[in-house]
Amino acid sequence: MIYPIVRKAYGPVLTSMVAITTTLLLPSETWAQEGAGQPSQQTGDVVPSRESDGPIADGADQGIVVTGSRVKRDGFQAPTPLTMLGVEQIALTAPANVADVVNQLPALSTGLNPRAGNVGTSLGVGGLNILNLRNLGATRTLVLVDGRRVAGSTSSGLVDVNTIPQQLIERVEVVTGGASAAYGSDAVAGVVNFILNKNFTGLKYEAQAGISSRGDGGSRKIAASFGTKFADGRGHFLISGTYSDQDGVFNTNSRGWYNASKLVPTGSTPTFRLAAPVYISNAAAGGLILSGPNAGTQFGAGGAPSQFQFGTPAGAGLMIGGTPSDIAGAIPLAAEVRNRSVFSRLSFDATGDLNLFVEGSYARSKVFSPNVYQFKLGNLSIQSDNPFLPDSIRAPAGTGTALTFGTWNQDIGKLEVHNDIQTYRALGGLQWKLGGSWTLDAYYQYGRTDALNEVRNETITARYNQAIDAVRNSSGTIVCRDPANGCVPLNIIGTGVASPQAIAWVTGTTQRDSRIEQHVVAASIQGEPFSTWAGPVSVAFGGEYRKEKVSETVDALSLASAYFSGNFKPINGSYSVKEGFAEVVVPLAKDAPFLQSLEANGAVRVTDYTTSGTVTTWKIGATWRPVDDILFRFVRSRDIRAPNIADLFAQSQATQTVTDPFNGGRLDTITAFLNSGNPNLKPEIAQSFTAGVVLTPRWINGLSVSFDYYNIKIGGYITSIAGNTQQAVNLCFAGNQAACSLVTRGSDGHITSVRLAGTNAGSLRTSGFDIEAAYRFDLGAGRVSLRALASHLNKLNVDTSVVRTEYAGEVSGQNVLASVPAYFPKWRGSLTATYEQGGFTLGLVGRYIGKGVVANSFNSTTIANNNIKAVGYLDAAISYRFEDVKGSPEFFLTVENLLDRDPPRLAPNSALQFLNTGTSPGFYDTIGTSFRAGIRGKF
Repeated sequence: MIYPIVRKAYGPVLTSMVAITTTLLLPSETWAQEGAGQPSQQTGDVVPSRESDGPIADGADQGIVVTGSRVKRDGFQAPTPLTMLGVEQIALTAPANVADVVNQLPALSTGLNPRAGNVGTSLGVGGLNILNLRNLGATRTLVLVDGRRVAGSTSSGLVDVNTIPQQLIERVEVVTGGASAAYGSDAVAGVVNFILNKNFTGLKYEAQAGISSRGDGGSRKIAASFGTKFADGRGHFLISGTYSDQDGVFNTNSRGWYNASKLVPTGSTPTFRLAAPVYISNAAAGGLILSGPNAGTQFGAGGAPSQFQFGTPAGAGLMIGGTPSDIAGAIPLAAEVRNRSVFSRLSFDATGDLNLFVEGSYARSKVFSPNVYQFKLGNLSIQSDNPFLPDSIRAPAGTGTALTFGTWNQDIGKLEVHNDIQTYRALGGLQWKLGGSWTLDAYYQYGRTDALNEVRNETITARYNQAIDAVRNSSGTIVCRDPANGCVPLNIIGTGVASPQAIAWVTGTTQRDSRIEQHVVAASIQGEPFSTWAGPVSVAFGGEYRKEKVSETVDALSLASAYFSGNFKPINGSYSVKEGFAEVVVPLAKDAPFLQSLEANGAVRVTDYTTSGTVTTWKIGATWRPVDDILFRFVRSRDIRAPNIADLFAQSQATQTVTDPFNGGRLDTITAFLNSGNPNLKPEIAQSFTAGVVLTPRWINGLSVSFDYYNIKIGGYITSIAGNTQQAVNLCFAGNQAACSLVTRGSDGHITSVRLAGTNAGSLRTSGFDIEAAYRFDLGAGRVSLRALASHLNKLNVDTSVVRTEYAGEVSGQNVLASVPAYFPKWRGSLTATYEQGGFTLGLVGRYIGKGVVANSFNSTTIANNNIKAVGYLDAAISYRFEDVKGSPEFFLTVENLLDRDPPRLAPNSALQFLNTGTSPGFYDTIGTSFRAGIRGKF
């Protein structure tokens, strides 16, 4: 009842407030905040938030660690652009998971999350929170915890943010530029570094619950942390735990915006248009006859026949209007996710100069998502004497012909995705003052992920086909025509007719059991060997050894690709890497006219992989402050993404036949390695350039604005250049040497195998710019904080050596980078406005996704309307902290998508139109208005 009143009475006012604030105060459209838990744009120093207790760094060394750099020095600001989320910003909207607020940063595209990727089953990533920076694919975004790598949650090394200790996150630092020289492989797009508050003392707690305005999508979270000093302050102990649940929303048609929109051919000009409602014309929930004198007969409850009304044909298997037959509306909007985690840390000052510490953590994430029905779209044959057919249709036993039949098997039910991911982490390290300015940091870390991916209720294709072919035996009992293996006849003629025994016989569980292990040993030394007239020269150098290993097993039926879908294939492999790195910061000028400060920063890293050899990465950058009000920065870097274990060792094979155009069209029987790894892959090489300016005008106290341009070019881009084995052979015949490397011939000249593996044949170019700004000022007895961020994508061009595609501006999700749904708006932005007075806080967050297109290749003759409107969302938060009460309890309420904005209706140009939900889920808000309320405090 509250929601409609708020929307009607206050929606226009709140929207106007955001618009006026943007227009009058923030003409640059976006900002970066300086404040609690944020780095100063002027110095890079960290200002502790009210949640902090003690310094950020461990032990006696209180130097500031700047993400994107190994150098620790007060006052040093790395030239690499950096966006920060402090603990108060995270707490403002009280997210169910910190990934929800990180993903709203404009520089991040939608990766995988519980609201995206709910159709596929074979990747085992449903419900995971995977970050994707700069739209370059999640494998090119390096996720760290306290500057250290953590074990991945998949064989591709992707880190599930669900497994990171939530309540101890002090801040999230996002480096929006290449950082391989500082942190190693995968930092092509940048780094997302979760910094934990490791020196917290006291007890803090949080409890919250939420629900959507439709009464579903509930969430619950309880978290508590305790920290204490001991041994006269020489030691510190910390433990933190989080328990959180997010309920699923299991049907898209639960939302009023869903109208079965699909992109369909017109048969004229333009070629395509978005139409609604579009239904399946070759299947029904209980079956549809498509041939013979009874064509057009569908079967409903109890097997009752009725006439199926065919609408206007709209391409293969689709129609506009007619009898509603739609499985896209049953696709989940959000998966169910259950997260549990515990983190503990113990540190001790063994001497005044030596601090020892150990850490341990355990996290478990369980995901459930009822996926899609197991459709058979007009590709079944049912004998016309099938005893389950009604008498009016059934032919006499032993007579008749096969009927073409389509069904989406409502009785069998949806595929059920279950993921159970457990992550263990143990770490021991030291920080040692070596004398003077020199310090040593060293640690050993072991990480392990045990992942169980299951798709339950999967039909076993051979058993299904055997069970639907039913006859009557001599005693009149309905049995399988082929009774082998104890076949139980399955009735698919209608709904509510299949027996539990038959369903049990034709279904099974496709299962993959993975163990992902990581060992890391690293040490670095920092110090200031000498000074120039402008200040001390700072250096850092060190080495790292890392071993990654994946061991997987799958069930026998999956190995044989016996199921309707899923059919996991095991990946087994390992590699190790040895690295040495060095970094230097050299002050070149200070306190001179137009040279308030000038510093150069350079780094180099040599990396030796046992799989792909040795590669060197480097960066060179500088910061120049001509006067106090302005800072210029630039970085030029060479970065890499080394092929991960899935890239190298994935295996899936089948026997196929190909035509050999080199030998007059001869047919060869081959071993086809489908979606397999390529052990000969080399690292992708990225050339990155960023340049920017930071303004902190003294005449506007509290204002800071930054602008940063980026340009990234990736060579040796790992891509699959062929969609099937025959295409690979044909491309080789046409002269594509990368395709020829996939084809193997025997001594007799016959093709023996074709490997549909990734190759280093492609390239990627992207460029754009980011704007950040912040303004803080007093208003009456309170304080106003404004922060805005915006990111503009100029171009994102991918060349696979076969086809070149420009993705910038496409928001339909039709294209895929690194197996992650991809959305590429040219503009994304956010604006946060908060007012604080005493214990009272009011916050508004505006989120903006710019206009886009279905496909850049479309024009007025291709599609009726290629334009997708911009979308804006408004979130609100209010809280009150009782500062005079013990524990300072704070009650809060947040509202997400306050104005209940529907997602835009669109559909990609896909061969699977019948699965399109009519929008881009996970990218646009498909749930609607949601409420969260709770309490938090600290003793």
